[in-house]
Amino acid sequence: MPVTRLRRRRQPLLEGVEAVAFDGYGTIFDYSEADFIATFAELLAAQGIEADAAELWRYFLQAARRLRSENHHRPVYLRFLEAWTRQFEDSFRRLGVQGDARAAALFVRQRLSEARVHPEVPQVLSALAPRYRLALLSNADNDFLTAALERNGLHFDIVVTSELAGALKPDPRIFQVLLDRLGLPPQAVLYVGDNPLPDVLGARRAGLRVAWLDREGRRRPRSVPAPDLKVRSLLELLPALGLGNG
Repeated sequence: MPVTRLRRRRQPLLEGVEAVAFDGYGTIFDYSEADFIATFAELLAAQGIEADAAELWRYFLQAARRLRSENHHRPVYLRFLEAWTRQFEDSFRRLGVQGDARAAALFVRQRLSEARVHPEVPQVLSALAPRYRLALLSNADNDFLTAALERNGLHFDIVVTSELAGALKPDPRIFQVLLDRLGLPPQAVLYVGDNPLPDVLGARRAGLRVAWLDREGRRRPRSVPAPDLKVRSLLELLPALGLGNG
């Protein structure tokens, strides 16, 4: 008589997880630093400015750090569109060019609203959805993130933006908004992100479980605590959560 082997249900490495929350740009949406520099090259050309896009990008990041430092001790939250406008004003001035900072900020917003997802995203979300609640937590304005979600036909049970929370990652307040909306304790939520500082450090400080998506094989900064899980692809989340082979 043939013996029928019962397939054992795969035990998840991360037990007790009830919801999986994802970072937006870089994790779900395929938009890297190289894409930002390419966008900057486009907006310079659109404004007829002869300047190096990579140099503009460096000045832009420096301006962002100065802006955050200025606002650190004040309860001031700026939407990205407003912050980018100020950063472009500063960056154009340092480049020594006459540019339309508001138009540049709007150009970046448009490109982010058109971002495409990483190829594995639909498969991963479809596999997770029957068992886990899905959330998106992103440093983003409501308008361009919503447009990107609609463009790619993505649905999450909960979407939290920095604009909604009035705080940017790694500030624990934005993660608390996520937990409040999910109605779950921190240890029941796995947060997946690609940036060690805002994602891994921020989620850890808020008490969430953390999966670091490290597509490039980078070294974790010493100031950032170890994640619960490190993956090179979102597909590797599936076996860790008891689903398939990844």
